[in-house]
Amino acid sequence: MPRIVAAMEQLPAVSFHYSDLETVHSGVEYGECLARELQQRNLQRALVLVSSSLRKASNELESLTRAAGDRLVAISDAVGAHSPRPDVMQLLQLARDTEADVLISIGGGSVIDACKTVQLALDQDVRTEEQLLAYAQAADGSRGARVGTVLHPAADYPLRQIAVPTTLSGAEYSNNAGILNPALAAKEGYRAPGLCPQVIVYDAALATLTPQWLWLSTAIRSLDHAVEGLASADCHPYLAGHFLHALRLFAASLPRIKADPEDLAARQLNQQAVWLACCGLGTVAHGASHGIGYILGSYCGVPHGLTSCVMLPAVLAWNSPIQPALDRDIAAALGQPDLSASEALYHLLADLDLPCSLPAVGVTETELAEIARRASLHPVVRRNPRPIDSPAQVEQILQLAWQGQAA
Repeated sequence: MPRIVAAMEQLPAVSFHYSDLETVHSGVEYGECLARELQQRNLQRALVLVSSSLRKASNELESLTRAAGDRLVAISDAVGAHSPRPDVMQLLQLARDTEADVLISIGGGSVIDACKTVQLALDQDVRTEEQLLAYAQAADGSRGARVGTVLHPAADYPLRQIAVPTTLSGAEYSNNAGILNPALAAKEGYRAPGLCPQVIVYDAALATLTPQWLWLSTAIRSLDHAVEGLASADCHPYLAGHFLHALRLFAASLPRIKADPEDLAARQLNQQAVWLACCGLGTVAHGASHGIGYILGSYCGVPHGLTSCVMLPAVLAWNSPIQPALDRDIAAALGQPDLSASEALYHLLADLDLPCSLPAVGVTETELAEIARRASLHPVVRRNPRPIDSPAQVEQILQLAWQGQAA
């Protein structure tokens, strides 16, 4: 038997499901690119959702207004951090009132996820929060009555999204949306085929308006996607190639941005590293860094980029006894082959002046027990490579994250 055939027979069967994302534009001017997309797709009524911080930061949206012309029906900045459900319902009503035929998101994961949820709600004729909750999966693993409902194919949705990301979180690549229940300070998840954007537009110059801490910390969020993707039981060589090269690109390009925020070539490398890191996002199980991070975001109000800065090195250290070879591969991809993966990441965080401990992001010691309780129930935490089935195990990880480590 030929050697290559014998080697292939040692691998498990793989089924990779591509999302309904059609096009990624990188290195373009976003206004001109959006105008071409609207014209080519014969879209006449564009509703734009922009992050409030970006709208306040500059008059940059004038470029979009000029380019879209009378195809632009409204611009909203009404969705807050972590996509609160009442804000999403307000955007849903605006989409109906304006008879929008496309959603354009300009900002980070909060606005992108809000548009995904509006897309699902319009497809399912959702009118109330109670109806929307029927499609939600809560952080404790409980599910609404219509979770898993067979929805329409993406081509039949009333409208799709064009995303112009201004952070590096990678939300633009998944069919998942995380929405905040402000009454419980807890996230709920929505998922359906075709919820990912139809088009992604990366404009490196527009991204220079993003605060430096947010840009760099959300890069660590996508680095987290790659690392926990590599550690997942769902990983296979096709995905591993994407993830490892994402780590190499991040390690090489992020210090350049720290040194010179106007380095547009480095920003494009950052964006393409996200593209690689998010291959299969939403189809590959993540672990405790993501799962505990969701709790830190909803319960403690920590931005998701910072949750990964704090939790990923701690989770890497906690998982390392059961994945020593992977630990070495991650450290090497980060350019530190003589260190552990956790130590290599701490070095990168130090170089970027990013926080690496729970106290540094405002978490108090009195919150740790409740974080551990909530996290131990979270379905993502329970899929961690080193099994977690109790609050006590989460507390071990939290203690590592509490101490942090100086590089």
